[in-house]
Amino acid sequence: MRRLLVTLLVSLTVVPAAFGAARAAGDGVFELKAVYGTASIGTNAQPARGVLWGQMDKGTMRVLDPVLDDGKILVSGWESKSSFINADGLKVVVYSGRDLHFRVTGGTYKLWFKGTGIDLTAVGIGVAYLDGDENAVDAGDYAVNSGKWVPMPTYRLTPLAVPFGDASTQSP
Repeated sequence: MRRLLVTLLVSLTVVPAAFGAARAAGDGVFELKAVYGTASIGTNAQPARGVLWGQMDKGTMRVLDPVLDDGKILVSGWESKSSFINADGLKVVVYSGRDLHFRVTGGTYKLWFKGTGIDLTAVGIGVAYLDGDENAVDAGDYAVNSGKWVPMPTYRLTPLAVPFGDASTQSP
């Protein structure tokens, strides 16, 4: 019993300290909770930077990694996978299925999701574009920088742009 308590105590102090040390000046936090609809993070012209992890109950996820060796983008649980070269000559990988899990270990990325039950946390700098499913009873929620949860926008002509982090505070 004592070993369990010591292990728990150490994990409660080491994990938050490691997470805090990994954040750079200007990093923000963006979160999605139980989202039904579409969400994208980053653009071809300005990809997001940092780490991200999450899961999606069902749907499709497109991944673009503009700088190949600056971090890894890992996806598991997919039922189908395909790829193509976009207009900028960059490889885009498309994953579809149920219970998709994904993780970005760092660097730059652009992700696009369309599905149900999307949960994710991104730490870094970027812009998310949100468009909730107008037919869902509850399209889910999002939060920025540990703020209050806000309902997903629906009935929009264009997705809502939600910036997180502050690129002006980072050194080049």
